[in-house]
Amino acid sequence: MKQLVILGGGFAGLWAAMSAAGERVDADADAGKIDITLISKDAHLVIRPRLYEGGGEDKRVPLKPLLDKIGVRFIQATIGSIDPQDKSVFFSDHTHAKISYDAVILATGSYLKQLNITGVKQYGFSADTYEETEKLDQQLTRIVAVQEESAKTLVVIGAGFTGLELATELRSRLKKKSDKTCRIILVDKEEIAGAELGVNPKPYIDEALRLHNIELRLGTSVKELTENSVTLTDGEVIATQTVVFANGIEANKLTSSFGKPDAGAQGRLAVAQDLSIPGYDNAFGAGDVVWAYTEPLVPSDDSELMTSSEKSLAYNSDRPRTLFSCQHAIQLGRFAGYNAIKKLRGQPGKDYEQTFYATCLDLGDWGALFTTGWDRVADKTGVEGKEMKKMINTQWIYPPSSESSAEEIYAFVAFDEEETAA
Repeated sequence: MKQLVILGGGFAGLWAAMSAAGERVDADADAGKIDITLISKDAHLVIRPRLYEGGGEDKRVPLKPLLDKIGVRFIQATIGSIDPQDKSVFFSDHTHAKISYDAVILATGSYLKQLNITGVKQYGFSADTYEETEKLDQQLTRIVAVQEESAKTLVVIGAGFTGLELATELRSRLKKKSDKTCRIILVDKEEIAGAELGVNPKPYIDEALRLHNIELRLGTSVKELTENSVTLTDGEVIATQTVVFANGIEANKLTSSFGKPDAGAQGRLAVAQDLSIPGYDNAFGAGDVVWAYTEPLVPSDDSELMTSSEKSLAYNSDRPRTLFSCQHAIQLGRFAGYNAIKKLRGQPGKDYEQTFYATCLDLGDWGALFTTGWDRVADKTGVEGKEMKKMINTQWIYPPSSESSAEEIYAFVAFDEEETAA
């Protein structure tokens, strides 16, 4: 029996498992010849894009019931290392335990960048994991109940997508806990809040920050953190007991098992257009650990002279590539699962593409900003944008219920006739 092992139980890993299980059934009536295993340190799919809202069981989906329904084995374990030459995965929390594979999908995700700054580990907060989100929830409950002046100020480090959502939503979350007035300060090394989002969203972001009375400290960053203050690199000292980090994410370090990650792409691996990892037999990548181009290559005289692998991996700044995002992780997982089964069957797979790109930025009581295209042109704003955000956050990014039948789950991830024609 051949073994497909999927590493990671986030969006990419779970969608890869559903897609692989569906293709295993469709590809051959003798489906039992391929065994599929998903390994994750967490028993749940954490709905990470919603953690800026706070904790709650609606932010977690149990993996095992859904995987059981589609015949995918689940192992809850921490992956210590991968040996792609021996085709083995070793667990760090099980003595000498390992699992061998015939094909593997690396989908171990990303995490908040760790800053080498005094006090960050002891006194910093984040919404990067479910556990960190619960810790921040507890801190918010604590600070509204104490009298110290430093408790009335909250500082968010990073004015990118996550930082903006955190800062604006914190105002709403605090209102639900107390009628006390708190200061919220947003810090970023860039000179513009939301610089990574480009020029089109800026007027809406600025309007929302004014509405929430969020103070900005731009062109600076953190120098030191203590229990009751944060010192910025420009010398300003802010009295605070709550510093929340949203300073960007980077790929899981297990990417180094398959070669040298791309330092210019936050430690992600470049993969071929079919999501295979070049140089490694039957190895695929999906989600935040890899980058791939989202659109097919337009033929040119130069491209005609290149091999398929060279076309996939040659970096071209004019071609959009995947970002750290739920929408890309889901589709990458879907393609990777499909292609891994095809490869084990000795059949051609399908090149990944995802030409539609949109963002929906939650801006608290102001509403939300829904944009389309890589230049992020506003499509829906305010209340209308908030309704779109609610739809995305509570429906579109969730997997099927474990109460669904296997056939319904397979249909949920199946490619339509146009997609499979390639």
